[in-house]
Amino acid sequence: MNLLAELRGLVAPENVIDNATALEAASIDESSLSPVMPAAIVRAFTSDEIQRVVRYCHQYKVPLTVRAAGSALEGSAIPCANGVVLDVSGMDKMIQFWPEDLQVKVEPGVVYEKLNEVLKRESLFFPPSPGGSSDVATIGGMVSTNASGIYSVKYGGTKDFVLELEIIDGTGKYHRLGNRAIKRSSGYNLIDLISGSEGTLGVITSVTLQLRGIPEGSRKAAFKFRSEYEAAQAVSEMMRYGLDLAAVEFLDRNVIEALNLLNNYGLEEVPCLFIEAHGSEQVLSSNIESATQIAQELGGEVLTLQGGQNPWEIRHYVTNAIKLRRPGYTIIRNDAALPISRLPEIIKYCRELADESGLLIHAFGHVGMGLIHALILARRDDTTEWQKGLDVNRKIILKAVECNGTISGEHGIGLGHKAIFNIEHAESIDLMRQVKRVFDPNGIMNPGKIFDQA
Repeated sequence: MNLLAELRGLVAPENVIDNATALEAASIDESSLSPVMPAAIVRAFTSDEIQRVVRYCHQYKVPLTVRAAGSALEGSAIPCANGVVLDVSGMDKMIQFWPEDLQVKVEPGVVYEKLNEVLKRESLFFPPSPGGSSDVATIGGMVSTNASGIYSVKYGGTKDFVLELEIIDGTGKYHRLGNRAIKRSSGYNLIDLISGSEGTLGVITSVTLQLRGIPEGSRKAAFKFRSEYEAAQAVSEMMRYGLDLAAVEFLDRNVIEALNLLNNYGLEEVPCLFIEAHGSEQVLSSNIESATQIAQELGGEVLTLQGGQNPWEIRHYVTNAIKLRRPGYTIIRNDAALPISRLPEIIKYCRELADESGLLIHAFGHVGMGLIHALILARRDDTTEWQKGLDVNRKIILKAVECNGTISGEHGIGLGHKAIFNIEHAESIDLMRQVKRVFDPNGIMNPGKIFDQA
């Protein structure tokens, strides 16, 4: 079998790429995991091309990994050795737009930010807003990991907006899942099954999304606190009292320090909360006033950003600030989620681990829905320090599970959390393996991600 020659017989020959530079770029994603070199990259532009490639890979049992922006954070876009990378970034068209129904159908390679630029002309938007990657994250990738972001507190994650999917399963067969009805009670919910499956069940070729109207108004506020624990308590109280907030973001003092080093924001280096409310003037005033009162009762103060800075523009640079803070250091990441009442507990635990280990830990996240990132900096070439970082990371994730939470709230499992996946899911993994065999009997779709097929 001459893999390259046969792939070039399935699509335009120039769309089968095997040069070393391109293969190296496709061997990694935004995780800290080791690269894996594929045998070839196939750029697909139509559903028919995808079907031909998948059928071929199914027949000859060639591993296949779907890729667009490659911005995944847990290794789900890292290919298999001698496998094929199916690049769908060129499938970036809006297929159909129904503004009167607040719906749009797009190809998987459409970039989140570019989509919203088009939608706002009709006073509509797609809310999840995936943090610092909104300018590169694609809709297909967001569905594959069930991505969320700053506005998910009010509006929900990606899967909450998916009405219909067109996919090619691991045998090359086409399926249309769902429809354009907003509410339905008809059969198994296969939409949610695909959402978050990280390309292990099939290739998404189109996504129909439910949209939201751009809110009548919005108002932002920021608060500073003496301790991370008090800031976390304030979040728990704000949500317990049912404040209608669109976004609630926590940044610990280490994150603020990193941001100041990156862009000289002049922020006081203490724990902060950034919040935003959406709605009418009356709703905005009521919610911001209540949030301010709760923050102050827990020792917080209103934080005025210099020069009228937008808190979300500052928030956008958090990961880059941490990444660039210490040259030669690598981020070990997590994205645990847990009940909001347990948020102060895990924030305190992160501080204790930092003091105990001597490692620099940066805690932040979409805390209004109980999602926390605790990014650890360690030197990969220092074996002892790197192992210590991995051990601390595992402790944080296990603490979240102990709090009746999850090991991943938005980034997915990929390769990064695969080793501890069983701690959360135990015997249900066997059921997941059975589901995968139905969609992908030869196990070619992103094999080795999430769990190993028995």
